[in-house]
Amino acid sequence: MSGAAGLLNSASTSTPLRTGIQTLKSFTGAQDIFGQNRTTSTMTSPSSFSQANQQKLSLNILSTVEYWLNVPTTIRQRCAELTFVLDNCPQKDLAAVYQKIVDKVFDIRSGGFNVGYVLRSKEPEDFRALCNFLGSSGPMLRTSAKLLSDPYLRFEFPISYLPTLTQQQVESMTASQFIMTKLSSHNVSNLMLNSFEYFMFTFATYLCRPTCANMDNKIQSGDSLYTTLVEEYLTYFLPCDGTTPPLLPSSVNVTTSCPTSPISEMNSTSTSPQSPTSRKSLLRHGNASFMASSPKIAASVESPLLQQQSTGSQQVYRSESMIYTFVELWLSPFSQVASAKAKTDSPLSQKSSADILVPMADTLRIVRMLIKHLHFFVNSGGPLDVSPLCQLKRTILPNLKGRVYSLFKFVFLHWPHDMSFRLVLETWLSYIQPWRYTDAALRNRINDEVTTTVEVDERWQQFVAENILFYTQTLRLLLPRFFRMDLTASKNAIMLYRIAKIFSQNGLKELIRNAESGLERMGLSTSGFGTFDRSYHDMMPPSLLNMSTEINDLVISASRQCVIELEGAAFKYEPIFGNMFRQTVSDIVSQAFTAQNVAQDTVVDSSNKDTPTAQSGLIASLVAAFFGPGGKPAEDSPEIEDFKKTIFYLKQAVNSLTTVFDLKAPTEDSPSRFGGSGVGGRTSVNTPEMVSDHGTECQVLTPHGRWQVLHGVAKPPDCKYEGDPDLLPIGGETEIVWLVRALYKLTARLNRDFGEHFAALYQEDSVGGEVARMVLAEPCSFYRLEKRIDGGPPSRIYSTHQPRLSFRFMGSWKFLVHFSFAILVCAFIFSAGLPGAVLLLGLLAMLGLLVLGAVRHLVHKTKPKYFKSANAAATLDFDASL
Repeated sequence: MSGAAGLLNSASTSTPLRTGIQTLKSFTGAQDIFGQNRTTSTMTSPSSFSQANQQKLSLNILSTVEYWLNVPTTIRQRCAELTFVLDNCPQKDLAAVYQKIVDKVFDIRSGGFNVGYVLRSKEPEDFRALCNFLGSSGPMLRTSAKLLSDPYLRFEFPISYLPTLTQQQVESMTASQFIMTKLSSHNVSNLMLNSFEYFMFTFATYLCRPTCANMDNKIQSGDSLYTTLVEEYLTYFLPCDGTTPPLLPSSVNVTTSCPTSPISEMNSTSTSPQSPTSRKSLLRHGNASFMASSPKIAASVESPLLQQQSTGSQQVYRSESMIYTFVELWLSPFSQVASAKAKTDSPLSQKSSADILVPMADTLRIVRMLIKHLHFFVNSGGPLDVSPLCQLKRTILPNLKGRVYSLFKFVFLHWPHDMSFRLVLETWLSYIQPWRYTDAALRNRINDEVTTTVEVDERWQQFVAENILFYTQTLRLLLPRFFRMDLTASKNAIMLYRIAKIFSQNGLKELIRNAESGLERMGLSTSGFGTFDRSYHDMMPPSLLNMSTEINDLVISASRQCVIELEGAAFKYEPIFGNMFRQTVSDIVSQAFTAQNVAQDTVVDSSNKDTPTAQSGLIASLVAAFFGPGGKPAEDSPEIEDFKKTIFYLKQAVNSLTTVFDLKAPTEDSPSRFGGSGVGGRTSVNTPEMVSDHGTECQVLTPHGRWQVLHGVAKPPDCKYEGDPDLLPIGGETEIVWLVRALYKLTARLNRDFGEHFAALYQEDSVGGEVARMVLAEPCSFYRLEKRIDGGPPSRIYSTHQPRLSFRFMGSWKFLVHFSFAILVCAFIFSAGLPGAVLLLGLLAMLGLLVLGAVRHLVHKTKPKYFKSANAAATLDFDASL
């Protein structure tokens, strides 16, 4: 402050040096100039002061501002003194004072006013002072509105304050037009912003500057000053009560301040097709342009027609500028990485989550606040809403949809598998539930009239269709995370419970199915079998898509547009009600049920340990009855309370998921796919879906059950082959394919020529009959499938085999090894060559059969087996698709 004191002493030596604004007031004529500033809108040189005195006054004002920005005093006093300066500063010095205050208040390197980390609960006076100073009606935004009256005034904003990935895009000239149009023509390292944009850019980048990457998890929702200011700005510039922001001063010309609409700037670089509900511009004068001719002055010259601004344009401009500044700075880093990964030649394609140098947790907290307020804003008003903000309400969400979708995709893939994922989950759930942010829902919450079941009616069908990937594709990325999480922890179990609870809301399932059916009809979807299988439509469709309901053309068009816009025309959509994803959900349900039983067993074991036994004695039993174990009051430990919460969450989640996806509810006897053991240590395999066959006691596979068997994720219990035993599929690892086929052809020819003789010999009560019953294959019954002409499930035809020759065993590797070993032994023992050893081995085998047949005929006669019918109760209906 020595420089400022010197200037003040040189101006008035008779007045002793005092600090701050008191010294400024002691300067001769300063109060008179401030008084003029209050009543005049344009500053002119007062006749009572010389040019030198005016320069000294300007220097004194800047020195005084610098002093109060750095003086070690309370924030409340500093804000009060700076407010007086801003309200009474001459117009010619106001821009410099305004920029100095903004830079210092939001300065991260030197601490500034610590806006991001002031808490209401710990520093209430500083909190209130900063809220009044930086609030929507405070002196800072009042000053920014005054400075908008100069259409050529621009402030330099360094691009080094932008997120790291945005800086790289600016350097490669690939950033969004919202940023590129603000670049300085003389210095590409700076953006040229008007007073309002400069404040909002500085405020928004305070959260996401690269130097803040290691300062995460500092913001507390509802208690931090930063979140309070965000909520106040959103409420003021995007009101949810049907009103509009107050008018700017009459001298302000927003056309020159905002030459191009933020929406048109952001959409101009979009490579995806335009959404039917989006617009190129929201401002009535969106074709104006400007060029920065100096670091602070733009060189554009406005025509008289463009200078005539409408009231609606003035009210909408700041709302648009604020919201799209927030979106560009808070959401762009994630969308840039997501889009770059789709382009292998992009310099950002190798970026990972570690390269996004922003505090992700704090950013997500702010983004969730933004999403919730935008839902309230869009749902406010009514069909007769004709306010200047009505068009912004209709277009704000369609224009932000792509960036929010990229955010969720990136975070779901890169966020750690721990309990902090709850923040990400709640942000996503806030976006997909706009019906929670309406006037009626708000009144219900205020009046404590929230019911356990939420009804999602058909009026939200269009929103679900326009955002179908937020309900399906993100869920497909989300659920597999639970395979790598410990579901016995209540903080993990509650996340699965939250997902299941939201998707089980009445009516939401039907809305999603309708939107997915629209994609199925448009040919953008693949079901579990690759294409929609209509041959089983009468029995049970392969997926749960709602193909029989008449779907509105608007719903079909909206869902199709959503897929093309967010993923591209080449994207193949897989419905969540198809077989593949239902299997994933089934696996999640099995794991959750297993974790539920583990938690239940832990609670039971703990209660058994705490229960005194008969050997504990009478005194120990009485103490435990009145005071609990160890003489303490009877209460559950924190671990047991946590397990009880886990049991509740998992039980509700299992019930909800099985209901939504039409899955069979797991039971105590249900096996688990994980580790091959079911509940209670029972070892088994996963059971596919089966239903009772009509008219029989057989259990037949459903289409989803057939899909499970085909993909190896399930195996029917007690499954046995009931087809032709001679046509049993060849084992590729145990049998020689060509040899088995050759032996089958040989035996088929022999059985066709001598089958009657084999059957007669098989029935004889003699030595030959005994030998035949040992050599020939037993008569058997089997089923063969006969396809229907109408395309229905194939019919099972009962068939039988007579006694017959079967050389199938000779085609196995095991027989060939044993046979080769026997030949070598014979050749070694009898000193015979290879042909002789084979012939000798055959003679020995025939002699052995005759001797064994004679012994069995004399000692223990065997009875020939007759044809028997198959046990239909154990039959599994495998169709021709297997």
